[in-house]
Amino acid sequence: MEEDIPNMPQAFQAFGRLLQEVLRVREELRDERLWWRGQPTAGLPLKPKAFRNTEFLISEYNNIHEYNRQAPIRYPSWPTLRSHQLVLMQHYGLPTRLLDWTQGFLIACYFAVSQDIPDQPASLWALNPYALNNIQKPEGSNPLSGIFPEVSSEIQFMVDLAFTPHNDRAYRGDRVLAMSAPELDLRMLVQWSVFTIHSSDKAMEELPDSPKFLREIKIPAQDRCSLRQAVKILGCCRSRLFPDLESLADDVSRLDSR
Repeated sequence: MEEDIPNMPQAFQAFGRLLQEVLRVREELRDERLWWRGQPTAGLPLKPKAFRNTEFLISEYNNIHEYNRQAPIRYPSWPTLRSHQLVLMQHYGLPTRLLDWTQGFLIACYFAVSQDIPDQPASLWALNPYALNNIQKPEGSNPLSGIFPEVSSEIQFMVDLAFTPHNDRAYRGDRVLAMSAPELDLRMLVQWSVFTIHSSDKAMEELPDSPKFLREIKIPAQDRCSLRQAVKILGCCRSRLFPDLESLADDVSRLDSR
């Protein structure tokens, strides 16, 4: 492919323009500890996969229990804590009520532009998780809470909703919380993984006061190819973010085909 031959000036000019936007967003959100999410198409709502399709939501409980039934033989260190199970389900592709974020801006940029979608702008979302939790935390939460750990009562309540049959769920509010989780899998380590957990299908950008904790940077369609090259030059590639033999074979094959 033509784009596999790096055009260094164009790549880093595009990257420089994106960095200017990143600096602007950091100033607006008033924190250097932002979380990032890359989406391949601008305009996609910020909601977990389980809430993007009515069938996913209705079958969430059954899917989780079926996954739990079969996972332990395939993953010898399969956890017993529900929040840890949910995190691994998310990382391995099951539709859950978790939304992936990363603490690494470059990693989010990779996910935004890695797909070859001509003539389509991409999105880079920035989240101030501390401001989000300060606004969204339940009444009675610790006023000094920053990022809720996965064992906190606030997160456990949200997790338990996923493990409850759809018609038996008592809580119907629109709450989103930023949560931490231990690095249970190598993918979580290399992707600097963090999560938001959601109670409903309301998109994050539609939440009250969302400008206080959320910003979208739109990546122009004409910069996709150049940014893809820049990210690759800076050492961010699929086999580093998905450190398995299949991803390694894919990256090596691409190098060999040039």
